[in-house]
Amino acid sequence: MSQIAYAAGLQLLSCSLGLSAVLALLDTRSGFVRDHPPLAWRVAGILTGPLAALSLVAMLVGGAARWVWLGLAAPYAAMAAAASAAWYRGVRADIRRQRGREAAMLGVVAVLFSSLGQTGGDALPALPLAASLGTAALVGGLGLLALGGTLGPRHDQVAEEEGSDGVPLRAVATGLGITLLAASDVCRSVLFGGAPCPVPVALWLTCSLLVPLVLLVAGRRPVVKGRPSLWCTACAAALIGQFALQTALVA
Repeated sequence: MSQIAYAAGLQLLSCSLGLSAVLALLDTRSGFVRDHPPLAWRVAGILTGPLAALSLVAMLVGGAARWVWLGLAAPYAAMAAAASAAWYRGVRADIRRQRGREAAMLGVVAVLFSSLGQTGGDALPALPLAASLGTAALVGGLGLLALGGTLGPRHDQVAEEEGSDGVPLRAVATGLGITLLAASDVCRSVLFGGAPCPVPVALWLTCSLLVPLVLLVAGRRPVVKGRPSLWCTACAAALIGQFALQTALVA
């Protein structure tokens, strides 16, 4: 149970970072959207703090090393909470953007160094990278796409939001690239090294690579806004696949 809690803490940390990083890139536009961001952005911004707090709690329950939860997860949780509060309270755009950038930068450090505790990936160094940054990129991009499709744009922001899917889609492509890199290491180890392919790793390859890739191809630009269920399905599949990988690495 402690290993599952620790894996959940690492996953929640990466999810919070993913939303923070994608929002930091999205929230750079000028004009009306600067002071009146879409509802999907607001919801994602508010979620980053609670996700980081839950990550810290899960790490404590999972018996994470002190340098992980106290030196990495706790400072990021505090910074993410400040950014989340800025989105919730609707503060000035410059303050909101500064808090968001600070949370994203600290989150990258926290996720990268906390992944050092994933001892299961010693033989395949790309796996911890796929579990940490891969989760952040996939869930951050797919999460924003799912929220945007589900909540919908404001009627007075349709023109501003015309090209806003580019950043989440590039984040998803980055996550798929990281996953594909790690998958090539796994396939090489299985085919030429005689190593077994555990069930969690096979589940990760299916849910985090094949399913999002197929849905991404199916959801080409002309139909992105009209297919919220597609992005919700892809995000759910990525969450399942990445958690399977996390549990395999901390086992």
